[in-house]
Parts: sequence; structure tokens; C-alpha cells
Amino acid sequence: MSEEAMDLPVCSSRAARRNRIKFLLGGGVIALAVVYLIFTATQSTAAYFFTIGELYERGEAAYDRYIRVSGKVTDAAIQFDPRDLMLRFQIADESGQTLPVVFHGPKPDQLRPDAEAILEGKFDGQVFTAQTILLKCPSKYEEEKGVVEEKVEAVR
Repeated sequence: MSEEAMDLPVCSSRAARRNRIKFLLGGGVIALAVVYLIFTATQSTAAYFFTIGELYERGEAAYDRYIRVSGKVTDAAIQFDPRDLMLRFQIADESGQTLPVVFHGPKPDQLRPDAEAILEGKFDGQVFTAQTILLKCPSKYEEEKGVVEEKVEAVR
């Protein structure tokens, strides 16, 4: 009878050890899954920020990657087709290099020459296809020199 009493703690310590191992393995799997989800989420939303000159210097390395580029809207014609919701315009950097832009979506109200634009999208070597347009324009409605921002996202 004394042997049976001694076997119970051995069995319960083995069961506790197995439960602890299962708990640690399960926790490790969950932690790895969370790290993987965070990594993939940041990679899919990460965008490199370039000036127009840097974008052209990168060449093919910048093609078909999600990037941000900034510049001022040029005096060149701003073309908008309200039927197809297609907007075409150009931006330029301080050195005068220009970048043609295509945007599928509504025309932002603040889009006018000399407006500072930050664009997010993809460059194919010829034209920058914007997914998001962020415009910064001096506000004519504020007494102090202020900035009005407008963000527009693509329809397609």
C-alpha cells in the first residue's frame, strides 16, 4: 500500500510536466504567429519616401514598389475626366525635374499649381500611378499663415 501512495506524486508530476510543455509550445506558436502578422503588416504598408530626383536615380529598383514621392504641382495642364474618374497632372521638385502622375479617383479640391503634394503609389518608369494624394496648400481663410491638408484615396 505504501508503494501505491508513492506512485501518485510521480504520475502527477509527469502530468504537470506534460501540461507545462504543452503550455510553453502553445504559447511559443502564438507568439510566433503574432510576430509574423506584425512583420507582414508593416511590410505591406511600408513605403519608401523619395524626391523625384531620387526616384529617377533608383531606376528599375523603384519600379512596381509601393513608394512615396513629394513635389509641387506644376503649371502644366491638370486634366480630369469626371466620367472615368481619371486625373492626370505633373509634380516637380526643387531642381525642376518633373514626374507625370495618374490618379483614379475624385479630383481633390485643393489640387492647383504650386500645391505641395505627397503621393503614395507605384512607378513604372514612365508614369507614377498614385493610390493616395495628400495636398498641402496655404490657407486663404486663416489670418495667420496656416496649412490646409487634404487626403484623397484612389477608387480602383
